[in-house]
Amino acid sequence: MKRLLWLLLVGMVAVGLLLVGCVPSDGTGKIRVATDATWAPFEYVDDETGEIVGFDIDLFDAIAERADLDVEYVNVDWDALLAGMAQGTYDAAISSITIKPDRLEKMNFSHPYFTAGQIIVILKSTTDITGPETLAGKSVGVQAGTTGDDLATSINGTDVKRYDDIPLAFAALMADQIDAVICDTPVAYGYVDKYAVLLVLGEVLTTEEYGIAVPKGEEELLEKINTALDELLDEGIIEELTTEWLRP
Repeated sequence: MKRLLWLLLVGMVAVGLLLVGCVPSDGTGKIRVATDATWAPFEYVDDETGEIVGFDIDLFDAIAERADLDVEYVNVDWDALLAGMAQGTYDAAISSITIKPDRLEKMNFSHPYFTAGQIIVILKSTTDITGPETLAGKSVGVQAGTTGDDLATSINGTDVKRYDDIPLAFAALMADQIDAVICDTPVAYGYVDKYAVLLVLGEVLTTEEYGIAVPKGEEELLEKINTALDELLDEGIIEELTTEWLRP
């Protein structure tokens, strides 16, 4: 009898451990999805409602509905988002994250869902910046740790000014504290449409693909996200979101 009770107890503990392994990191059944909500129109805080909204949020909501996921969005700074994904602090992240080899070493990514690129934004009154080759000796604002930072740093002679978020870089540009900003195309066009003093300069300088980040080892969640994402792509839902949120 004692042996039977012991085996039952061991079995119950094993099942319990198995179930714990299936529960997301917050222990409530929700998955915690990190986003840096400063990157309109992909993710930003609505001034009126205080809610996080944008292309990425609508996309992940649609994924969650298809994959039967209960989601809690967590608004975090960019550096903390990348560090948290590498450490498994969050269950996923969607935040205009470019799929890059160095990031793939620390986290997994979904299939790509959007193609963007880096572009230069200047004041309309600026006459001595005509392309990347004329940025030498100029101060260029970027969000630290982004692909815009990578590109600006690669241009010889550029004085790179790094900001915690892209709105700070644009505020500095419009205050005439820096000479240009380099950032993702959808963000650049959003600011140019909003502020008449700004101008998008020249052609897109890079080609990049956005993906949804998932911690290493979370293959089951990644598969659910990819399955739902592929369905949304096939059904034209992402094209609809592009029309709704982004410049035609």
